[in-house]
Amino acid sequence: MTQNPARSTAGLCIGIGLVAMGCVIGFDALTMRVPPTYAKVGPQVFPIVVGAGLVLCGLITAFQSVLAGVSRPVVVEPVATDWRALGIVAAGLILHALLLKTLGFVITATVLFVIVAIALGSRRYLRDAAIGVALALITYVGFTRGLGLQLPSGIFAGVF
Repeated sequence: MTQNPARSTAGLCIGIGLVAMGCVIGFDALTMRVPPTYAKVGPQVFPIVVGAGLVLCGLITAFQSVLAGVSRPVVVEPVATDWRALGIVAAGLILHALLLKTLGFVITATVLFVIVAIALGSRRYLRDAAIGVALALITYVGFTRGLGLQLPSGIFAGVF
């Protein structure tokens, strides 16, 4: 790792981008139509907090990137990118998107979990599948029962 005292144009662009995203999210949240049935805490609160956090992070990033004389670490990747693993994960995401409505969230999330585990070097398929099923079921039940949001049930329609 070396130190770079120069100004960072990339850091400034990232900071400006974060500020812009935060403003868009905040504006959308503030202009969202909310039924009067909500009390003080409604669906606007979380997006406003996220938008404000993005604006704050963006301002800090932009400010630090233009300060002269501030040493910033420059990280040099000692290892080449594993394109095979990246390709496997990308294929898993595409497969997940294509089969989500047909097979449902639980199955596609489990398959995606196993594919990512394989891409990262795991060869314990049964263990990975068991963990994937457990995480997918917890997520599915948490979203559908806990939050009242609908995830595609696919072939398990009526079971959960």
